[in-house]
Amino acid sequence: MPAPPPGAAKAKQTAAHKFRFTQTAIDALTSDPGGAAHETEFCDSEVVGLRLAVSATTGRKHFRLRYRIFGRKRCIRIGEYPSVTIKDARQRAHEFKAMIARDIDPLVERRALAAIPTFEEFALGEYLEHAKVHKRSWAEDEQKLRKVLIPALGKRQLPAVGARDVELIHANLRRTNAPATCNRYLTLLHRMFTLAVQWGHLERNPAAAVRKYREDNARERYLKPDEIVRLLAVLKDWPNPSVAGLLRFLLFTGLRRGEAMTMPWRCVEREQNTVYLERTKSGRKRTVYLNELARGVIEEMWALRKRDHPYVFPGHKRRSPLVNPMRAFREIRKAAKLGKDLRIHDLRHSFASLAISGGASLYEVQKLLGHSSSVMTARYAHIGDQALANAAEGVARQISGGADSVPDDPRLQCTGPGRPTTGLPGLYVRVSSCWWDGTPAACFAAPRNMTGC
Repeated sequence: MPAPPPGAAKAKQTAAHKFRFTQTAIDALTSDPGGAAHETEFCDSEVVGLRLAVSATTGRKHFRLRYRIFGRKRCIRIGEYPSVTIKDARQRAHEFKAMIARDIDPLVERRALAAIPTFEEFALGEYLEHAKVHKRSWAEDEQKLRKVLIPALGKRQLPAVGARDVELIHANLRRTNAPATCNRYLTLLHRMFTLAVQWGHLERNPAAAVRKYREDNARERYLKPDEIVRLLAVLKDWPNPSVAGLLRFLLFTGLRRGEAMTMPWRCVEREQNTVYLERTKSGRKRTVYLNELARGVIEEMWALRKRDHPYVFPGHKRRSPLVNPMRAFREIRKAAKLGKDLRIHDLRHSFASLAISGGASLYEVQKLLGHSSSVMTARYAHIGDQALANAAEGVARQISGGADSVPDDPRLQCTGPGRPTTGLPGLYVRVSSCWWDGTPAACFAAPRNMTGC
């Protein structure tokens, strides 16, 4: 009997493993546990390249597609049977073949998609590394991410996050937060997705279409004189001199909390009564001139300084600044009966209001507060309304006093009842012990009850 031609056995085995996939046929398939191969592969006669692999050890069955592109053989997994049906496997195989026809390797596309990070991976990896270098408030971003954003979006890949997801987060935050707080989260998401676009992870920014809430941050909360007295009385005997000194310093200088808490002694010029701020919100360094009360706080903290501590307002940890005085501030606020609506930042507002009430211009207040733009300072403009009204009254008193002191001018005589010789509407002059408004047949009743000639 002649020997079979070379490859005949392999061809016979291939033919035996090639058939039209049906549920009955696939369910009946078994692998050879004792065979050399770890799996047995079967071919679909309907879709060229569609395979079904049966594990020799577990008997699990998986669909895959074998194809050739750019002269190279490739194999891409489709899914496990029966979770992926025969119909779904054939449809997915045709989709892959359509990509191959357009010279797109589906395996390369899949690997590229798998390389796209999840929101959590991107946030705690690439974004925070970037923020730590370029943003001073990166710690606040990390807190927002861990508290709200990662629990909501963490396991999703970046392309899977849509505008609706961002909008829902924005809306849910509004239930318990002010509009400004919600908008800060939206700003963070917008910045993160903008960087994801720049770095090639996304094609568009899903946060770009979400609108911010309207904000009204111009809170009308300033300390009244009696409130200042009560606050300073409580701070005078407060057991923590660092917290007490900080709050007094904020009221006396109008500095931001973060600027004062991180203020090192090397930036304080005690002889020149100035403080040089190296880190400010606007990013610009500036010099702060200390008034008498602020200088008193500096001298008190200098007297309490221990072991060359680097910060003016020391914290509990060694050689570290005061971190978060909110708990102490709430207790102080309660003891001084200031109301729960008062914030630490309102000490800065109070400083500005006192400066304007004392006659400082908006430009001067802008420089005192370290605003980079006059837009923010303009919120204090209304505080000077009463001062302007008082100034206008002062002008009136000067005019009235000057006119009353002028002796009677014989050239300004009445030509008849109610007819002054000046003929100047709106100008009040004293004529023969009579006040006129310059309007014919009309007399002005002066405070001295002078009613006519």
